[in-house]
Amino acid sequence: MNGKRRTALLCAAGLLLVLASCKKPGSPAEAKTQYYDTILYQGFASGDGIYHQNSTGFLYFFDYRTRQDVIVCNKPNCTHSIWYENTPDEQRCNAYLPSALGGAGFVAEDFLYLFNVDLNTQTASLVRSGLDRTSEKEIARFENNIISPFVVDGQYLYLSGCAILMQKDEDGMEQPTGENEVWLFRVDLRTGEMKKLTERKKGYGSDLHLAGMYNGRLYYRESYFKTRYDGTNYKEAGHQVDWYSFDIQTGQAERIFEGEQFQEAYLYKNKLAGMYGKDPEGGREAESRYGQYELTVWDLDTGESQPAGTADRLPDYADGKVFYTAEEDGQERSYCYDIENGKTMEQSRKFMERLHIRGAFGDYMLVVKDDPDTGIGDYYVILKEDFYNGKEQFVPITWDGET
Repeated sequence: MNGKRRTALLCAAGLLLVLASCKKPGSPAEAKTQYYDTILYQGFASGDGIYHQNSTGFLYFFDYRTRQDVIVCNKPNCTHSIWYENTPDEQRCNAYLPSALGGAGFVAEDFLYLFNVDLNTQTASLVRSGLDRTSEKEIARFENNIISPFVVDGQYLYLSGCAILMQKDEDGMEQPTGENEVWLFRVDLRTGEMKKLTERKKGYGSDLHLAGMYNGRLYYRESYFKTRYDGTNYKEAGHQVDWYSFDIQTGQAERIFEGEQFQEAYLYKNKLAGMYGKDPEGGREAESRYGQYELTVWDLDTGESQPAGTADRLPDYADGKVFYTAEEDGQERSYCYDIENGKTMEQSRKFMERLHIRGAFGDYMLVVKDDPDTGIGDYYVILKEDFYNGKEQFVPITWDGET
């Protein structure tokens, strides 16, 4: 490991210690700080089960105890049908959430919180209801065009804002300029009061990814292009990645790390696993610009690091483990690296080749399993014991169509 790479990654490791205190969905209800990854986890959990949307926008709940997937609506005589703007309120199913993209939400203090997004106006709202979707109330409305990963800490919700900048063309029609503005803000879950934490920053294709909170500080990554990116000029556009910490008490943000090759990390307990892109190739699309990824794990108590493997594509992270593939002797092999004990286990390639891991909740893994004929994926849960033993005991959860 060269000195520059080690220094940069250890710097990032120390900064991302935040994730050690952030609980993933499905953590005990008494956890004060919870981190929700809306990019990876297509669902979120309470202590009793997993909330998720199906493909047509209905909210379901997979109950750990009964192993049943039920629609989240207790409206008497409801037909659970899609409704429209002119549908009378009494005919609207409480479980139909047409503007809750991906079903992003969380459970706090025995309330269910969901985000609604209006892409036309670039606005979003946070609504609160009972766990069965009764007594819905809008808590806050804010400018945003996407719900990125966020943190819930006590009565406060911390998340990033993103606005696509527009300009009028020669025909008077508004078109995207290619630039976004991003910022951090806070919502008080009890009062709905909003507070902007950082100034809005403008950049080409800019994005702000909140990593979590530790010791009164928020840690986040900003990425952007220095010049306009048209989808083909990745190298020329100059992709920039900066890591920041924000002190909630003082209101000050500080840039603490920069490096285009280090863009993601996963922390479990006191260990940080990071993928570091190698063999960059100019002009390739962002998600495949590196030929391989080196997995390195740092012990944040001792500062020691150790190599843990080389992946041929970006891995999945869940349940304190890294799941990745590597080509050896002309064949693809699947591996599971246990971050806590430092051991690597080979998994059945036949079992893993069509699986995409979407989270670990309670005793279950949430996965997408591709159909071998159509290539179309459906959502399933599987007991962790069966998953790690390669037993195809998948329990389908509702995904396709109306009820």
